[in-house]
Amino acid sequence: MAEPIRLFVTSSPELEAEREVAGQVVAGLPVRLGWKIRHTPRPGEALAPALAAVETAHLYVFILGMDYSAPMGLEWARAVRAKRRKLVFVKEVAHSPAAALWISEHSEEVAWVSFDSLASFRLSFERHLIRALLDLAEALRLHLDEIEGLRARLKALEEAVPEAPTVAHGAERSAIILGER
Repeated sequence: MAEPIRLFVTSSPELEAEREVAGQVVAGLPVRLGWKIRHTPRPGEALAPALAAVETAHLYVFILGMDYSAPMGLEWARAVRAKRRKLVFVKEVAHSPAAALWISEHSEEVAWVSFDSLASFRLSFERHLIRALLDLAEALRLHLDEIEGLRARLKALEEAVPEAPTVAHGAERSAIILGER
């Protein structure tokens, strides 16, 4: 059986709804491999397993909101050092001095996607995630029907207008989504 796609999500503490949307998007993609999703640990949770997960992730997602706080910097540095494929999103909000500093220090080296609502995040996240999966299709051993399904979904998204997502709860933390293989 092929291994699941490993995704690590670093995010500002207040972005629970965005983490939820990311989990919903992943669960809805036409990929049978399954997923192993890890997130920035909550206060009191062990950091070492999270940093190890960053190093082995197929994709590293960084979502910056109002604040840039520990352990986001360690996770980012680990992803950069491990040369992980990065998808970076920055919410259009008033940023703390730490978040503003991160933005100014990385403005020339990092191409990020700005978003202002959950709907725009969902659309941008899904588009960029699908493009990354298509780029990694051979390494992930995606089947032709999965690639075609992802391409069809991407085409539909490129024609879509963002709508407000229904926010359910339960996918904002680390998870394993089982595949069909």
